Amino acid sequence: MANIKNMQMWKTICSDARISIKKSFFGLRTTAIYNPTNSIIDAHNIELSPVDGKHMKNILDTHRDNLAEAIDDFYPKRVANGNYMAELLISRDRNFLVIQLLQFINMSYEPVTDVLIFEGEDAHIVAKMF
Repeated sequence: MANIKNMQMWKTICSDARISIKKSFFGLRTTAIYNPTNSIIDAHNIELSPVDGKHMKNILDTHRDNLAEAIDDFYPKRVANGNYMAELLISRDRNFLVIQLLQFINMSYEPVTDVLIFEGEDAHIVAKMF
């Protein structure tokens, strides 16, 4: 599991009214909560191969009405030192999902998609990939 404070999307998440950020243990631990369901949000960094990264980018660029068809049976394989990395926040009840796809360019991961936020049924559909 990744540290949510180290993600590139951290500032975007902090400003979202649907999320509460709680610090505990002298500020050393940060917990994000999805307010509508009071569900804890877990953070993940998933490194992907170039093929899976491009496929995921195409899915994330798809109109939300066509998400289920675009995802179909796509399950990205995690790789070590991948060319792409998906920063993923997902609530434990799977009603809230935030994702940003990054690509390794010039010795660092650079965003190739915006920070995308999914709720409800859309979040459940996207969460099937993970």
